[in-house]
Amino acid sequence: MRLGEMDMTCHKCGYKDSYTAFAYLCKNGCPACGESDLRRCPKCGAQCVFSRAEALEGEEREMEGLVGRLMEIHAGSTPEEILEAKRIMARLSDMNNRWNLSRLRELLILKQKEFTSQR
Repeated sequence: MRLGEMDMTCHKCGYKDSYTAFAYLCKNGCPACGESDLRRCPKCGAQCVFSRAEALEGEEREMEGLVGRLMEIHAGSTPEEILEAKRIMARLSDMNNRWNLSRLRELLILKQKEFTSQR
């Protein structure tokens, strides 16, 4: 799975990967009630529904957890924690390409400055 992409799980076999790994078949639903994609599982061939709204809800929870962990790591942390923080910042930056949250962008800039000023 590539960073910054939303996950999808096959309802039939349980295979999980980025939604782009599931072949696009067609649009499903309407804009008023929430569009989704019908996609094919690369493992078992089942037709699966991918709902961006549901995927974004899960991603929002993941972002909250990652921000919480990032806030626990500071410039004086261990080298392993600093490396973890850099990975978290990269993941959050990828996610924020979709969300475009100015507060998150500002936090990432501040944390980047915090970690680079310690060299």
